[in-house]
Amino acid sequence: MGGLVLVRRWLDVAGVFDPVLRAAYTVACRRALSDRAGVTWLGILSVPSRARPLTAAAAMVILEADARADEGPHEQRLERFEEWVDAWYAALDSGSSAEPILHAAAHAHRVAPVKPTRALMDQAFAAARSDLDFREFPTYADWQVYASGSAGAAMLWTLSMRGEYGESGERIIREYGYMAQLVDCLADVSEDAREGRLYLPLEDLARFGVRREDLEAGRWTSATADLVAFEVARITGRMPAVLEMARAHPWLYPFCSALDEYIRPLCAAVLEAGPSLLRRVAVPPTGPMVRGGMSLWRSAHVTSR
Repeated sequence: MGGLVLVRRWLDVAGVFDPVLRAAYTVACRRALSDRAGVTWLGILSVPSRARPLTAAAAMVILEADARADEGPHEQRLERFEEWVDAWYAALDSGSSAEPILHAAAHAHRVAPVKPTRALMDQAFAAARSDLDFREFPTYADWQVYASGSAGAAMLWTLSMRGEYGESGERIIREYGYMAQLVDCLADVSEDAREGRLYLPLEDLARFGVRREDLEAGRWTSATADLVAFEVARITGRMPAVLEMARAHPWLYPFCSALDEYIRPLCAAVLEAGPSLLRRVAVPPTGPMVRGGMSLWRSAHVTSR
């Protein structure tokens, strides 16, 4: 009930009073806010109240596409994914949809201060589509192309509902996209292996002498430990410089600070998992995530006055 009251307040501040549109936004917001262990929740809290319904609706277009690519019977995933993408572009062109999330998102994109380009949307969808026809990544550079669309484009698209981020902001967001995506790949390595997917760059496995069959069989070796430590250091070693870059941005810094609160504990959880990393998904403690979210909430409240 408390979440519903908050959504109603956001819609009032955003000037959304049409009953059908309010109902559509309510569906989108409640679905997006259920992602309380991920970046979506932080993204919504990082923007002023008037932009939260728009941000939630945009995020749900991407999250639903991802869900259709990752869940359900394998033989139906591509068809369900393409149906959603086609329905989104139809809603964007017409300005409305019978599907609540798409109806809200079409309105959000019509009134957003920055209109995300179709090229950006295509990039986000292409990354999700590649999971349906999965190809491994020979090099880290190849992996970055995937991450740029999977996390980078998705974050850029969603945050465009907040306002102009400029070239420097785009660089910062994509950098955080890389870091968030890489630690997610590490945390989910056991689950992905069961799906027949190996997201870590093959050149990194070769560098440390990690055998694919060991990962798939859940056999932890000293080489695997070295590989995981290397990938985590690749993330944590880059974070201070990127956060410092964000310090000069008008409104991105609080969001990036909260992302640090999300990424660092997850990196620590990956390292602490040890052999269990190949048996179950690594999960960080909730405390840092909640603190980051509350910090964003206070910052967004002040800037929206």
